[in-house]
Amino acid sequence: MTFQLHIFLFTTMGTFLISALTFRAVNGYWQRFLWLGLISGVFIYNGVGAAYPEVPGVYLIYYFGFILALACSFFLFTAVFVGVSRHSGRVLNRVFSDIDRQRVWGIIIWLFLFLHFIPLLYPNFRLYEFFNPSPPDLKTLFLKRFQAQEVNIFLKLTGYVQTLMTPFFFIALYKYRHQIIKVVFILLFLLYIQYINKSYIGRSAIGMTTLLVFISLWTIRPDYRNRLVLIGIALLPLILASFYFYSVIRIGGRVHDFNFMHSVMEMIYQETGFPIRVGMPIIESGQRIDLSSYFRWILTLPIPKILTGDISGARINYEISEVILNTRTGGQGWYVVLPGTVAESVYIYGRSFFWLHGVFIGFLGAIVVRLVERSPQLLFLQAHLVLLFFYVLNRGGISALLPDVVNHFLLFYGFILLLIFNPLKKGNVGIPMNRTNG
Repeated sequence: MTFQLHIFLFTTMGTFLISALTFRAVNGYWQRFLWLGLISGVFIYNGVGAAYPEVPGVYLIYYFGFILALACSFFLFTAVFVGVSRHSGRVLNRVFSDIDRQRVWGIIIWLFLFLHFIPLLYPNFRLYEFFNPSPPDLKTLFLKRFQAQEVNIFLKLTGYVQTLMTPFFFIALYKYRHQIIKVVFILLFLLYIQYINKSYIGRSAIGMTTLLVFISLWTIRPDYRNRLVLIGIALLPLILASFYFYSVIRIGGRVHDFNFMHSVMEMIYQETGFPIRVGMPIIESGQRIDLSSYFRWILTLPIPKILTGDISGARINYEISEVILNTRTGGQGWYVVLPGTVAESVYIYGRSFFWLHGVFIGFLGAIVVRLVERSPQLLFLQAHLVLLFFYVLNRGGISALLPDVVNHFLLFYGFILLLIFNPLKKGNVGIPMNRTNG
């Protein structure tokens, strides 16, 4: 695996300059944290790969054009949505001011966990698997996606309730912010239930949980920050090697003559090589998305498919996989390949208007952070959003991010609108707002 150091240094310095200027231009802890996560993800999954010799120089034009559009959009829309921040902060602080004393938040956590238990109880009783789990099996899970499955309305409804409850589960964790071990136990227990349900849990879920705890501790305990950095640096190679080991086992493989450094380097290549493996091939293919299908997919995202069934629309990663693998979805040898957000932007909008994707993502990041930034009680939800823009977006693309920030947050958005247009009793005093948020 060769590497062009001068391209890497150029990309690194250019990204740092753009991100630093934007970082100084925006105000508030969570605005800056989300921006740092967003631009770091873009750099890791799109920028580092530009230094591989097989990636042509033209890719740098797309990369820097994308992050410039992203930076300008994020800065502009955080300024535009300052009123959203003030209104949501006012009502949310008032509602959550006594979250520590409200038992309902503990009930929400247990209800959320119980909903994940239901597939172990119905339609088949599989609770014994909780004590005797199967080994990870990605192959079977993958094949099930393309096999005809009988639709169970009850389980569909249960899953939809889980989806709508997700933001409130993260809010409820604030109740235990001073008992971080309890938070870790709850999150690990949730991961374990999800693993039992599918006989598989993705590396992304494990990584997201680990980083959620890291960000939360970073925010709650500033005195721990030096130790957190040192622990993170020390554990990173071990985590990468473990993920490589898991990636082999989950498809039924065996690791022979395990080499620690080879495993670490292989994982680095897997996570940074999107431009060389998929990004430039999809750009050079000249293939483009059907924009009408893409916009139809976005507009129909909030509609519960349990009521309508599947609505036709673009499936970006599936379409790109068909082009790269030259195989129809679900066919022999087909799997999902990931292009990175920069190449995805060209696939969606073309070589001339790819920067519109950066504008759209900057808009999304700005409005969601403005909604939640002024409420300290949303700590774990704020950290979750940072990870969605850092990891889920930059690894899985817009088709992975949008369902999370739209569908999972539908009830939360409705909750905020209800509070704004139907204020609670006058005279309720909430936690003072942080005036540094613009």
